[in-house]
Parts: sequence; structure tokens; C-alpha cells
Amino acid sequence: MSYRILMTSIDLFLHFLWPVSCPVCGKLASVLCRSCSDELVRDAPLRCLICGEQIPCRLHGNSYPSVSGAVHSGMARELVLSMKYHGVSGMGRIMGRSLGSAIVMPFPQNRIVPIPLHRGSTRRYNQSRWLAMGISDVWGVVLSDHLKWRTSERQSELGAEARRSMPKNSILWRGPDLKGQSCTLVDDVRTTGTTLLRGAEALYEAGAENVLSITWSRSINANERGDLSWS
Repeated sequence: MSYRILMTSIDLFLHFLWPVSCPVCGKLASVLCRSCSDELVRDAPLRCLICGEQIPCRLHGNSYPSVSGAVHSGMARELVLSMKYHGVSGMGRIMGRSLGSAIVMPFPQNRIVPIPLHRGSTRRYNQSRWLAMGISDVWGVVLSDHLKWRTSERQSELGAEARRSMPKNSILWRGPDLKGQSCTLVDDVRTTGTTLLRGAEALYEAGAENVLSITWSRSINANERGDLSWS
């Protein structure tokens, strides 16, 4: 029996036991091929979380660097939807490993911190935590899941203006002192950036020296659609 036939037989057997397939290439018994995930992600320039200018930001300095692995469209968007709403949580860890492999750390990291799941959410898992776990696998940095929401409002149910007006201290750090440490804040999609900004502010309040925000993808507003050079 040839190697190709053997591997196909194994894939069919595994698919019978675990009936899933890669949403990108269709490979059986794979929730998502790592190679398919890697192809959707690439390193990008650091952008200011507040205004989107490339770091160093003329208006806000270098305190809020952020980077996204892909534009939130096409297959990159479909993977997020599958991970969040179709119960394919394990896909997030593979996506996180792709992010960790593609993005170069701008400074040594002490902790990787996921944006928390909203209070009252019916989701059984936090997709941001799965992404953070994948980055942690690659970078070898401890995962600290100690951010908590003060508000119970779900950001996915709010419009852009309501998100931008999210009050300070909407997210709080309930973990150990972060004095002098560098942290990576992780979420699935950057829309207005306000959720990440509130999370970063919480980490700085706890003593963090540097905070990098990473998302799998980033939404592009109408003014940016003609210039995707950041991606």
C-alpha cells in the first residue's frame, strides 16, 4: 500500500470517529489545518490602538501598539464565526499558533492575557482565551486569565458609537501585581478598538510597563477600504 493511500485511509477512519473537515481545504478529520491557518495570517506594522496610525504614533505615542493577523473578511472572517458561534473552540488554538508564529514580539513578554467573556454570556467557552492559548504555545509565555468585565453589556450587541463610549474601568484586572511586566492582550476581532483599549488601561493600572494588543482580524471602516497596506 502506498503512503498516499495509507494516509487517505487513516483520514477516512479518523473522519468516521470525528466527523469534521478543514473549512479551508476540506481535509477530513481536521478542524482546521495549521498550514491553511498560517496562509491567512502575516505580520503587520504595529498600529496605535486609539487612532490607527502606524507606531510610533504622532498623537498618542507608543503606549497602545496593536496588530492584527488578517483583514476581517473572506475565510478569515468565516473562521472567527465558526469558532465563536458554531462551537468549534479548538480551532481557536490553531489560529492562535498561527498568530504567534507570524507576529514578532516588539518586546519580551511576561504574560498573555485574553479579553474576558462577558458576564451572562451563554457561550460555553471564551474564544479569546483559545487564541491566547495558541500564542502561548508558540511564545512560551504564561497565560493569565484575570481580566473581568464590570459591565454585563455584550459588545457584539452594541453599535460602533456605543462601543466607543464604553466608560473607563469597564474592564478590571483581578490578578497579581504587574509592576514592570510586559503583557500581550488578545481578542478575536478588532472593531473600534475600544474593548482592547479598556483592557490595556486595566493592565497599565495594575502596573504593566508595556501592553501589546493582538487580534486575529481587524474590521476595516469605510475610510480605510481603499488602503489595506497595513494587513
